[in-house]
This record gives sequence, structure tokens and C-alpha cells, in this order.
Amino acid sequence: MKNHEFQELVDQNLSGLVWDERKCQKVLHAISEEEKPVKKISTTFILVAAILCISVTALAAGLIFSPRYDAVRIANQTMEEKYGITADLLSLFYREVKENGDGTATVTFSIPDTASFPTDRIGEYSVIVKGNQAEASWSNDGMNTSGGLEAEAYGPDQLHMLSYDYAGTMDKLVKMGVMPHPAGVKNPNPRLAGGEITDWTEEDQAEADRAQAEADTENEARLVEIAKAEKEGSMTVEEAVKSAKEAIVQEYKLTDAQAKKLTYEEDQTTYVTYQEGQPLVHLMFWLWQKDGDTFTEKDGQYWVTINLKTEVIEDIMYDAGLAGNG
Repeated sequence: MKNHEFQELVDQNLSGLVWDERKCQKVLHAISEEEKPVKKISTTFILVAAILCISVTALAAGLIFSPRYDAVRIANQTMEEKYGITADLLSLFYREVKENGDGTATVTFSIPDTASFPTDRIGEYSVIVKGNQAEASWSNDGMNTSGGLEAEAYGPDQLHMLSYDYAGTMDKLVKMGVMPHPAGVKNPNPRLAGGEITDWTEEDQAEADRAQAEADTENEARLVEIAKAEKEGSMTVEEAVKSAKEAIVQEYKLTDAQAKKLTYEEDQTTYVTYQEGQPLVHLMFWLWQKDGDTFTEKDGQYWVTINLKTEVIEDIMYDAGLAGNG
């Protein structure tokens, strides 16, 4: 059997793999039968069996990732390896994934036009992923990134300034003429003092009651949708939370101490959407390692999307919450 034929065989047979220890033992038993003197062992059979049994290790933890997220993982790694843009800096970007018809995926990282950032100097990144290989490009490739904020294009050094000292960096950019002066509040509310209304009226209370009632109705609908999704799926949200936390710890290489401080934010952050008729639950986790406002590496929000029917982890998104975008 030629290499490409074997690859096609594996792709076809593993595409819908659902595996457990019982099936592994069955394969091992079949191999044992093949080893009897009266039979000739099939090389292809042994190779496929070996791959299937190895797969048990990966599936034992219950973590199965979608091809979409596999592409994201490789794109994230490529961004750091080629451009030095780490996970915390990627939080500045809007990420979009497009699965192409030729088996590749295109992952783009861009700054929304509505954001208060020097978008032209930051540019846009595009990573084309095929299998385990990736090719990345930047709209500002070839431009000079040296010279701090005076640079022709902004690389990881400038992104670090924007992330960790957004107010100070933006102030400098305004003075340099790179960014326009922010629009001020033309008609400040005279009733506001320190962000709170000083003379609460019956109208204010009525508006507050209306807003609260609307929020309660939306929350009830959210809980009903979650319960419906659990009935349609093969796992509960509680089980999905456990898998999601394991995935975050694994993918972001959190220490035991960090894993203990990683908390699931249950309230309004958990919600359900549907993809091709299958329920996807979106879960948010929060990590903050020190008291106060001091940011520590890997602090921030972690969003995980899991298909409750297939139990596949569809996506993981990390937001360091820096630059005021948390």
C-alpha cells in the first residue's frame, strides 16, 4: 500500500472515531488472532490498530477539539513564532476563521475600524493553515518597526505599550498627531456625581424596575434554552464546564496554582447558540492571581465553546482584558 493510500484509509476510518477501552481490547484480540501461525499478519491492519489504540490516550481525557480550533491553535503559535505576538497581545485583535474548500483554513487577526487604535500602523495578519503547517503574512510586512511609537509600523513592542499602558500610550499618540483628540462629553448630566444620580426620582425608579424586569425575563429565557440544549445533547453544562476547564489548563499550560484560581463565571455569561441544528454552549472562565489591579501573566477571561451533542470543543478564546478591552 502506498503512503497516500494509507493516509486516505486512516482519514476515512478515523473521521467519525468514537473509541473506548472495550473497543481497544477487541482490536488487540483481533491482532492476537492474526498472529496465529496459520494466518499472515496484515501490515496495514497492524498500523491502523496501533493508531486506534494510541487514540485511546487522547480520548481518555474526554477532550476532542474541532478542526476549526486546531487551525486557531496553529495560527496562534505561528503568530508568536514569526512575529513575536503572544497570547496577551492577541487579545487586542478580532479573530476570524474561514474554513476553505481545499482543506485549508484562513485565520485573520485585525483591529476593528471602530476601535480607538492606530489601525493602519498595527495592520492585519493572515495565517493560512494546512494540516500542521502554517504560512503567516502581515499587511505591514517589510515596514520598519523600530523607533518606538515613531515607527512606521507597530510590532510586538508597540502592541505591548498599548496593552499595558493604554492611557499613557494613547496620550502620546494624540500629542504626536497619530491619533485624533478624543471627543469630549458635550452635555454632561448635571444630576450625575461620581457616576451616580444624586436626586433619585420616581421616574428613575420606574425605569430601573423596567430594566430589571427585562433582564429577569431574558435570564429566564436563557435558562430555558440551556435546559433544552442539555436534553438535546449527550452532556450537561456541568460536564461541559469540567471539560472546558481541562482544555484551558492544557492549551494555556496553566500551573496547578493557576488552575485552582481559574473560576467558572456562571451568571449571565453562559448561553447557547445552534450550529447546523446542534447546541453549542458558551462558557466563560476568569483567572486573577493577585489582589488588586496588578495583572499577572495569563490573567483574564477564557471563553470556551462546546458542542453538547458531540462533546467536541469547538473554540477557545483568551482575552487578557488589557488596554481597556476586557
